[in-house]
Amino acid sequence: MKNALAIVIVLCTSLCLNAQSHPTCDGLRYVTKAFENVISTKGVKYGENTTIDGNFQELFMDIYEPGGDTAEKRPVVILAFGGSFIGGMREDMEELCILYAQRGFVAATIDYRLYDGPLFPIPSAETFQDVVAKSVSDMKAAIRFMREDAATNNLFRVEPEFIFVGGISAGSIAACHTAVLDTSDVFTPELQEILDSNGGIEGNSSDNFEYSTEVQAYINFSGALNDASWIDENDPPFFSVHDDGDGTVPYGAGFATIFGIEIIDVEGSQVMSQQADAVGVPNLLKTIENSDGHVSYMFAESDREIYIRKSAIYLHNIMCEDQVASDKNLLAQEFNIYPNPSNGSFQIAFKEEIENGTLSITDLSGQVIRTQNLKNVQALQLNLEVPQGAYFLSIQTDEGVSTQRLIVH
Repeated sequence: MKNALAIVIVLCTSLCLNAQSHPTCDGLRYVTKAFENVISTKGVKYGENTTIDGNFQELFMDIYEPGGDTAEKRPVVILAFGGSFIGGMREDMEELCILYAQRGFVAATIDYRLYDGPLFPIPSAETFQDVVAKSVSDMKAAIRFMREDAATNNLFRVEPEFIFVGGISAGSIAACHTAVLDTSDVFTPELQEILDSNGGIEGNSSDNFEYSTEVQAYINFSGALNDASWIDENDPPFFSVHDDGDGTVPYGAGFATIFGIEIIDVEGSQVMSQQADAVGVPNLLKTIENSDGHVSYMFAESDREIYIRKSAIYLHNIMCEDQVASDKNLLAQEFNIYPNPSNGSFQIAFKEEIENGTLSITDLSGQVIRTQNLKNVQALQLNLEVPQGAYFLSIQTDEGVSTQRLIVH
């Protein structure tokens, strides 16, 4: 066991630098804000279709790219806005797109068809199943557009092997169904009829069906599925965040509501995660505990940054799966130690608040000489009375372990 920790760190460093499953994986991109500037292309048409009230609608997306990026192919995140399928606009997702683009993704926020009929009396559950089916048709057209561009004009330098979808609230419901629904799923006759009237599983919002609508993962910010049992072992992995007392889109099983009125029975992030675990689909659920808010974690800028970062790390681990850094050592860029070297007095500053974690210090033989619980801290003073030499400081959270070297002189 002598020098065990040092050996692990050396091996990790070597593998992280040399074993990458995508050429853009460098240990910084996707994990940190590797790009300061973002460029945008707005109003790009990707499809068209008819709304539930019979109105013709062209469908557009706004596309955000990391400025100064020289990579030939970049993963894309396609996002849909929230608004209970009755409101919202693609511009609502601009800030999130910028945050993803700063981390090295191409990010797109899309139009999708909303319910445009009368609101009173409140539409039926079947009507909203039709609205969701239309949103899925639209998002699948957006996926095809990205793959077609990669194969033809290549304007956005998209990596067609890594296309991700996601959204907030209603937009997440659209993304979850886009990622999960396939021909192996069993639907009620009524739902099958709704899907058939909207072009089937692939939708009918564009006609470039030679391009796949498969996604490699999806991001679920307070969304749900009509039936979580549609998740099977062949479905993509996903990252979820949800308030456990959400009264709009339930965390567990229950009714999605509009204006406080129950609309349709759905199964939220908790049930989706349980089903995924049961069939072996990788997933990560971040629960906002003791919260009756809806998407409460997106209200403050600092919270938005935290959960975009967490989701980006999750996608990083999928693209860069050969790296030993997968789920480990990804916080190494996220805290600073100074001065270092020192006489034993160190300041530790975390980029983001550590909600729950453990600090440990080991010597070069791997012997633990100090441990400390961390809870809701962003900075701390560390005073060590130890012999001169090198030590390792490790921070462990639910995202993994990050280790840096300390020098005491």
